[in-house]
Amino acid sequence: MDISRSRDLDHAALIRLYDAVGWRSYTRRPEDFGPMVQNAWLVISAWDAGELVGMARVVGDGVTVAYIQDLLVDPDHQRRGIGRALLTEVLDETSHIRQVYITTDDPLWNRHVVKLYRSLGFRPTSDLGCTTLAIMR
Repeated sequence: MDISRSRDLDHAALIRLYDAVGWRSYTRRPEDFGPMVQNAWLVISAWDAGELVGMARVVGDGVTVAYIQDLLVDPDHQRRGIGRALLTEVLDETSHIRQVYITTDDPLWNRHVVKLYRSLGFRPTSDLGCTTLAIMR
């Protein structure tokens, strides 16, 4: 597996990756892939034999807050340490930032993801004396 920090990612490859993990709300508007990658604070991708198999996309100001907006690994390549490698790269890059956030789907059916995040130091915001609120459209 190779890790890249290039933002020059083929949109068709990105769409295939997002579709593979079932994130079709992103792929309904393929024209958004250019700005969402180019305007992110940090983009790290994982490659296997020239194929895009994972990506982490971080938004924020790069100083006080970073939000890991997307962390995805192609289902055919999951459970091989790719997600951990991507997340470790992100955490290394954001080590100077006080607030680093990540959100995942319901932890009752996504336990392995929550376990990964916790193993790398993430905690529910309620454990930190905070509440995170959102609007999903």
